[in-house]
Amino acid sequence: MLLKKTIISAFWLLVALAAISPFTELEPVQQLDSLEDWQKPSRITALNEADKKKVLQRLAYTSAAPPFVALPDFNQYSDTTAKKRAFFDYLRPYVKRENARLRSLRRQLIEIQQKKEKQLRISLEEYAFLYSLYDEFRMEVAETDQNMLRELLKRVDIIPDTLVLMQAANESAWGTSRFAVEGYNFFGQWCFRTGCGLVPQERVEGSYHEVAKFANPAASIKSYFYNLNTFHTYESLRVIRAHLRAEGKPVSGVALAAGLGSYSERGEDYIAEISGMIRFNRKLLEE
Repeated sequence: MLLKKTIISAFWLLVALAAISPFTELEPVQQLDSLEDWQKPSRITALNEADKKKVLQRLAYTSAAPPFVALPDFNQYSDTTAKKRAFFDYLRPYVKRENARLRSLRRQLIEIQQKKEKQLRISLEEYAFLYSLYDEFRMEVAETDQNMLRELLKRVDIIPDTLVLMQAANESAWGTSRFAVEGYNFFGQWCFRTGCGLVPQERVEGSYHEVAKFANPAASIKSYFYNLNTFHTYESLRVIRAHLRAEGKPVSGVALAAGLGSYSERGEDYIAEISGMIRFNRKLLEE
């Protein structure tokens, strides 16, 4: 009798949990306050509040931002391996967070692409999400079609940790350069407004560029991803990545490094150096 009562009680408990689960289920972490101005949608004013929320949730980061930690003094390390490991550990959470968002955006974009291929109805909210991506990834699109979607998919994709971390190490002298220390600039990124960054000590007379200054490492990483995934300068990198996707091959840092010929005036020598650094540091990079 007691067993029967226990079974009945357990049954009704499960029923109750099922009934309230839609209201208690945890939503993915939404970090809308982490979106930069160029990541925020500008075409959702006509949507109702429910659809606005859906679009924002689609665009949001899927994990919480790493807690801010000031740049360590990497010169304090006498052991080279320990220095490299500390540098990778410092930047890796920011890189992984950017790639996690890109994977989420890409998955949703592929779902919309497949719906269009099957001539299924695309909702107003899905269109708003789609055009928000066109804006974020610097595409001027009046009417979407499969060609535009394919181009967008070339841009909405990850950049392997190995490539990001090795370029950061190369461009910032393992986090010890003046631009890294004073401006969290790990990639030598320029800006072109007076006061927007740090003036290079060896700037050629007549030049007006500055080396961008960022408030934190997250902003520096975001800007790097934005540059590689949007600017025409790195179209070759995106083409390589798209070909790897089409062939079902992994998107590796060494493979994408071949598309960085325009990142440095050194061209092919720069590509060889970054590729060599990835291979040499592979074990540390994969920890």
